[in-house]
Amino acid sequence: MFVKEKIETLEEKLIIFSTFLFALSIPISVALDNVAAGIGILGLILLFISGKVYPLPPLKKFTFLLTPQVLETLLRTPSKVFKTDLNQHFIPYFTVYKTLTLKSNYLHKLLNVLVISSCLLAFSVIFEAFTWQNIKHINFDTLSFHTNIIRSKGFLDNALTTGGVLYLLLVLFLGFFLLLRKKRFLFSAIFLFLALLLCGSRSYWVGFSIFISLVILWILFSRKKIKDLLFITLPIIIIGSVFLSTPLLKHRLYSIIDVKTNGSNMIRLALWRAHLKAFSYHYSFKEKFFGAGYKASEYAWKEYPESVKEIFGREFKEERLKKIFFGGLTHNIYLKYLTKYGIIGLLGYLAFWGFIFHENLKRKNQTDYKVLINTLLAGYVGFLIAGFFENNFTDAEVQFALMFVLGVNFFLLNFSGKVRDERYKKEPK
Repeated sequence: MFVKEKIETLEEKLIIFSTFLFALSIPISVALDNVAAGIGILGLILLFISGKVYPLPPLKKFTFLLTPQVLETLLRTPSKVFKTDLNQHFIPYFTVYKTLTLKSNYLHKLLNVLVISSCLLAFSVIFEAFTWQNIKHINFDTLSFHTNIIRSKGFLDNALTTGGVLYLLLVLFLGFFLLLRKKRFLFSAIFLFLALLLCGSRSYWVGFSIFISLVILWILFSRKKIKDLLFITLPIIIIGSVFLSTPLLKHRLYSIIDVKTNGSNMIRLALWRAHLKAFSYHYSFKEKFFGAGYKASEYAWKEYPESVKEIFGREFKEERLKKIFFGGLTHNIYLKYLTKYGIIGLLGYLAFWGFIFHENLKRKNQTDYKVLINTLLAGYVGFLIAGFFENNFTDAEVQFALMFVLGVNFFLLNFSGKVRDERYKKEPK
């Protein structure tokens, strides 16, 4: 009996520690994310052994997502059946949910840790933009500040994944500000917005524009707390006006719709065209249905030279073509799921999000957190829009952040009123 109680105490501690480690690491270190995932997996295994794993978060949506991936792998490379585009990256969804069911008053502690780590990420991006040095590799002998900013990535691997993490955390904090009116959430959201601008991720600029427009429209149509518009729009207008007038960000802003002279946009168009042509001409019926897996890039390469010629109006040497092929990355999450996992893969990805929207829309009016859930839904729309321009859902750092947000989302959806800490309890109206 003593041994069993000892294991149960250990497993709960592992889950909680993993969750707090995620809150610390998601904005600053993908390596530490993986450590947190390993600890979380061990905790979940012990929970299964002890029979205390329930309640589990909703899992139905993951069957839509994983089934096509498993089928494609079984048909092509059965030995890699456990290797999917999720892997350990979905663990925060379980650990966050489980931690909050064990200790619901830990929500505010988790958010406080996340505020600190998120501000560190934002600071690292801002620091790099003005010093031209990455914060992980500072040379104090040459450290100086510049009036001309550069595109920056901060603690994470590249500007695209940095943009994804910044965006998702911004959505979460803005939602909690609208729900609780806590200044630290508004400050964090504004700080993250500035960093989002400076990282120069245009896809998330577009996603954020959609997100904030939906939030503003929701506030206007609900006719509740119109003063929130001032708290939200004034910082965005002021910060946006100042920084989007700088040469770098102004150029990137105008380049969003430039498909005639902007090289990055034209390469994306060539990649999309090559993948679509490959899907039409080179995929067998089975591959169109179940996907071509990692052969998708091989098929796209066959059509890439001609696609580049059609977009750019001239031929490129093979060496240059390989350089701008980027390994066949689609830079479009929907096209990636179509080509890699076939029609059922794309439908599965859409069904995954359909389930998320359906559950939130169906139950948000029954919770004390309708304001937060509406904000998250607007954020998910922006995330889906951003996915048209990059493979955001399968970036490790972004996936960790998204699963963390979903864990919070579905805990509050399923346990409305369970949070007893007076600073975070919202009484139903």
